This record gives sequence, C-alpha cells and structure tokens, in this order.
Amino acid sequence: ARMLARLLASSKAARLSKPLSRATRRTFYKTSESKQVNSLFYNIFMRSNVAYSTAVIGVAIFGGMAYDGVFEALWKANNKGKLFEDCIEQSFPNPPEGTEEEEEEEDDEDDEDDE
Repeated sequence: ARMLARLLASSKAARLSKPLSRATRRTFYKTSESKQVNSLFYNIFMRSNVAYSTAVIGVAIFGGMAYDGVFEALWKANNKGKLFEDCIEQSFPNPPEGTEEEEEEEDDEDDEDDE
C-alpha cells in the first residue's frame, strides 16, 4: 500500500512540476484545414435559423429516403423468393382469360356531336 501511495505521489508531483505547453495540449483543431472546413460548414449551415432549419429538413428528407432505400434493398436481398412479387409470378405465370388488367377505353362522346 505504501508503494502504491509513493507511486501515485511521484506521478502527481511530476505532473504538477511540469506544466503543459500549448504544443502538447490537445485541441479540437489539429490543422488549419480542419478550421477552414468547420468554418465553411458553420457559415453555410449554422449562421442563420433559416439555413439551419433548411439543412435539418433536407437531411431528414434525403436521409430518410436513403435509409429506406438501403433497408428495402437489404430486405429484398435477404428474402429473395419469399416476397409476394416473387411468389405470384411463379404461382400464376399465365393468368386465365379475363383476369388481366383491363385497359380503360376513352369514350369520345364529343365526336358524335361533330358530325
């Protein structure tokens, strides 16, 4: 226990006797390039409420679309052959007469009046 106390005391004394210089301190900005990137990001998206709100809404919309697309593709890849779209074509490759989708015919009632 005494040895541990001495070790802790010596390391604490060493830290107190040698102050940290600016060069050894860790800072958020490591290079001037990251300062420029952060400054640019701030000036574009965070400077005003309108820009910030637009950025948040844009990220929500496009992020949601990307999230949906990725997980839809993963779902289809993992469940290939089990989905309704896959099964209905295999079960009924040639549907019977009268069950196809009907095309709407355009009624031209105005053509009779033109005669």
